[in-house]
Amino acid sequence: MTNYEMLYIISPKADEATREALIARFQNVVATAGGTSEVNKWGMRKLAYKINFLSEGYYVLMNYTAPETVPAELERQMRITDAIMRFVTIKKVENKLTKAEAERKAKAAEKAAAAAKAREEAAEKAAAAAAAKAAEEVAKAEQVSEEVSQEPAEAEAQDKAE
Repeated sequence: MTNYEMLYIISPKADEATREALIARFQNVVATAGGTSEVNKWGMRKLAYKINFLSEGYYVLMNYTAPETVPAELERQMRITDAIMRFVTIKKVENKLTKAEAERKAKAAEKAAAAAKAREEAAEKAAAAAAAKAAEEVAKAEQVSEEVSQEPAEAEAQDKAE
């Protein structure tokens, strides 16, 4: 399925019911082929130049996704419909530059995530090392305090022995 955009101008001589029937007919061509369509009615607008002595027309923009045979069928039906003044079909092609930019952004996001994970792991290691060092210092301090508390007891024992 391919994305297309079609802009067509309906004659201002056509009444509202005829316009709606034409729009539904062209949408039905897309739906019958297994595609999807979205219609945007722009309404009556002034033409850039007169077409068949008319200076305005009813503009309709139809975006649709369909197999590659559908645009030819739509254009064939528009050519044989007297109420259609002009039409143009555009095949929407995804820009290669846009794809490359998306890939670059995805790679940059992956690198940023990896860097954040590495920073987090480094912070965890540093915290673990600091905790181990603090535990070591506490153990040394307890050992020193035990030694200090034993010295007066030994001194008292020596004094009593004398």
